[in-house]
Amino acid sequence: MKRKNRKKKRLSESNYMIPSPLAKLMEKVDMRTQYEASLLSMSFILVGLILSTIYMTFFVTGLQTWYKVTLIINMLAGFVFLSSFLVTTFQQYKSYLKAREFQEEMKGGSNGI
Repeated sequence: MKRKNRKKKRLSESNYMIPSPLAKLMEKVDMRTQYEASLLSMSFILVGLILSTIYMTFFVTGLQTWYKVTLIINMLAGFVFLSSFLVTTFQQYKSYLKAREFQEEMKGGSNGI
């Protein structure tokens, strides 16, 4: 009985803060799909960040100078952070694709003997 409880406890802890039904759905998402979605969404967020900062800084009148400076600093920091994360995710994506290709070759996939 204790063994069964430990197993349930480990499973629930492995979901971190995600409810079990949602965790089960999230487990089914392919890693390639997840990497591609992350790359696309980060790219859109970067573009939106840049465009909204340009708009707020140059085209919206009535903003205080300190606010515009803070907005530009925030945009620069966000750009560095998101672009770094974008590069890291892209590198992980390429590594994942190479690993999948290697696994297929080892299993005797289309290129295997």
